[in-house]
Parts: sequence; structure tokens; C-alpha cells
Amino acid sequence: MLDLSLVFSQNEFQTRLSHVQAEMARRDLKGMLVHTPENIFYLTGYQSPGFYMYQCLVVPPVGDPVLLLRRGEISNAQTYSWLPEQSVRAYDDTNDPIALTAETVNEMGISSGALGVETGSWFLLVRHYQRLVELLKEFCFIDAQTIIESLRTIKSPAEIMYIREACLVADRSMQGGLDAIRAGVNEDEVAAAMFSAMIRAGGEYMGMEPFVSSGYRSGNMHAAWGHKVIGDRETLLLEVAGARNRYHGAVMRSAFTGDPPDEIKRVSEVCIEALNAAIEVIRPGVTAGEVDEACRGTIERAGMYEQFRKRTGYSIGIAFAPDWGEGHIMSLQRNDQRVLQPGMVFHIPPALRVPNSYGIGFSETLLVTETGCEVLTKLPRELTIREGRL
Repeated sequence: MLDLSLVFSQNEFQTRLSHVQAEMARRDLKGMLVHTPENIFYLTGYQSPGFYMYQCLVVPPVGDPVLLLRRGEISNAQTYSWLPEQSVRAYDDTNDPIALTAETVNEMGISSGALGVETGSWFLLVRHYQRLVELLKEFCFIDAQTIIESLRTIKSPAEIMYIREACLVADRSMQGGLDAIRAGVNEDEVAAAMFSAMIRAGGEYMGMEPFVSSGYRSGNMHAAWGHKVIGDRETLLLEVAGARNRYHGAVMRSAFTGDPPDEIKRVSEVCIEALNAAIEVIRPGVTAGEVDEACRGTIERAGMYEQFRKRTGYSIGIAFAPDWGEGHIMSLQRNDQRVLQPGMVFHIPPALRVPNSYGIGFSETLLVTETGCEVLTKLPRELTIREGRL
């Protein structure tokens, strides 16, 4: 069994597993089927871009889990996971992986009763769920979606180390993109500069593509590079995440070609003020809703809420496509009463957009510390001015 690529110690993996099994016992679950790639990685270390094919981690009430995956992925399990050889089972492309899952549950001696499943997983298809219910009639399927996610919210020192590395990658990538901006340059060239800087900084494949948009496109959320030529006196909105060992850190910045008008200056000031207000209130014991109030409230008092209308931020950490964030685990949003704790990591991206006109945004990834917070992304928090006039 290879162990040269384990990203965490065996002890950390075992601690995570023991916490999951303790919660399973508290809920009287006889076993759990894990289909979410991030959760499988969290418990085993296994990773592969091939997660689009069926995979499942069968977690018993005690002892090692069993990982089911496509036969071609066995070498990745051997490389990245701590699981012993007998705890990895494979199916051929012509086999029925759902039948193998049911067979594995029975062979592991998991007694009938409540079986936990992740009903919110994007990778448990409806037809697969229905087939599992059909083949495992002796079990009552119970939603166990939050068991692993609740543990992922607070990062360990080793996880924080990887997020710091990811934030450095994000900063380098963003700086590469900002340096490439000028009127007459194609958005593709800016994206290429971001990718180049990212990879040279040690970045790995991301959970979601970078966003590069100029002029009217900058007002449209999630606009990736679109082959448009950057014009004179145009806004640009760039957002990117760095990735290290599947952990992510993200950053957003804005730029303008030429001399920005007063409206763009004011919108930039409000975005930065809102971001600063959120950062200033973050500390253990504060609720997610209070952080949102600090950021959103700043925007509302400026009379710009209609250009915002979204959550303030979200948890960030492990990610596979299609997202780099963990907003489904925890978000900083209106009236959310969840309490911030040391070790939580958030991406806070206040952005003000006028669709098909312009968009301005600034963000940071930050760590909740024992006494406040530490901003992990380090670029200047200011509107970047670049050469205008073609």
C-alpha cells in the first residue's frame, strides 16, 4: 500500500472517522453511504477528477470503511488514500455499481435498521437512490447529509496550512491577471496570464473556473472569459481560487482602464467599506447573520442594495467541481444564527453589479482566530487602474 501521497497523518484521518462513527451511533445509524467527493476525500484522502463516475464510501458503525469505485481509479486510491487493499472494491464499466454497493453493505455485516445517505449530494442520482432502496429493503434510509459537513466547518492546523498555500496561489494568479490588463487586450489573454501564474505558483485543478469579465460583461455574475477585447474606460471584475491538495482560497479584485468616473470610484469605495466592515466584526461568538449585517448594512446605507442582493460570504475549504466553496455547509447571510468559531474559514466577496453595464467587487479569504480573524489573501484592497485608450 502506497502512503507517500497522504496529505494528512493517519491519526488525523482516524480521528475524523471516529467522530463520524460516534455521531452515527448517537443517531442509531447502522451504517452510512457517502457519495459526496469532498466527504470521501475528507475521510480517506482519495481524490481524482474521475468523480463523475459512480463512487461510494460505505462507513460501518465500527472499523474501516470500504471504498467502491471504477476499476481504473484503483491506483489513485492506492496513491492518495490510507485505506488497506481489502477496503477498496472496484467495478468494471459494464458492471452495476449499485448492485456492488448493496452487496458490500451485506458482506460488511451491517445489521438492518437505519442506513444514512446524503440526500443533498449532487452525486447520488435519483435512479441510484431508488435502486439502493430496492436492493436494500431491510434498511430504512435516513438523511445523514450534515454528519461529515459539520466536522468540515472547523479546519485543523494541517487543513489551514493547505488553505494558506491556496491563498498564495490565488494571489499570484490574480496579480498575473491584473498585470495583463490594458485596453486592446483580449479577455483570453488575461485568463491565460492568470492560469500561467497559478500553475507556476503550484496551483492545482480548481473546483470552478476563474471569472474574467470586462465592460458590460462585468455586470453579469459568473462571467468567465469570453473572447471580448477590453475597451478604454471599462470596468473589469476578476475572481479566482487557488487550490492545494483540494483545499481552496479565493480572491476577487476589480480594475478600470483609463480614468474611472465618480460612479465607479464610489461603487468601489462602498464595496471595500462593506468588506472591511465584515472583517472588523468577525471573531468567535459572532453569528453569521451579524457578519452579513455589517457587510450588507454598509451597502444598504449607501443606497446600493439592489446591486447586491445576495449572501455576504461562505465557508471555503475542500472542493471538487462544480464549486470552489462550501456555502452548502455554512453561509454568512441574513438572520443566520450559526456562531463563528476558531478554525472556520470564509470567502467574503461583496460585489455591486448593474447587469449588462458594469460590475465591481473585492473579496478576501479569512480565518477565524481565537481573538478575531486573519486575512489570508494579501493583495492591496483597491481599484486597479490600467492603461486606457486604444
